Amino acid sequence: MKRLLIVDDELAIVEALQDILSVEGYDIVTAFNGSEGLQRMAASRPDLVLLDLMMPVMDGREMLRRMRDDASLREIPVVVMSAGRISDEERRSSARFLAKPFELDVLLDTISELLGGKPPGSGGANGAH
Repeated sequence: MKRLLIVDDELAIVEALQDILSVEGYDIVTAFNGSEGLQRMAASRPDLVLLDLMMPVMDGREMLRRMRDDASLREIPVVVMSAGRISDEERRSSARFLAKPFELDVLLDTISELLGGKPPGSGGANGAH
């Protein structure tokens, strides 16, 4: 089972994504800031990270920078989710960028594509991007 780490400070978003992605067959780990996200990654390495940029304590930009500076974490794909703009460097450091609010189908297709195929328990991606 593929493990996803959701890092976002908005409880409603974390809970909604956790519910939806669990039903899709993913193992979900959550964190509410970048510092917690790095701790969760140390405890249970995810296959993919869904990362908000604007959070307290440690924002997503700093978490992403630390992941890319760590040889053991830099290959993990990161989907940056933000209502704001991202820099060219952040775009290059992430596997994908999804502007909030995003369509659920786009998120599911993005995750499936980055993990190399259909999620467990799914009919598969429809290929629309």
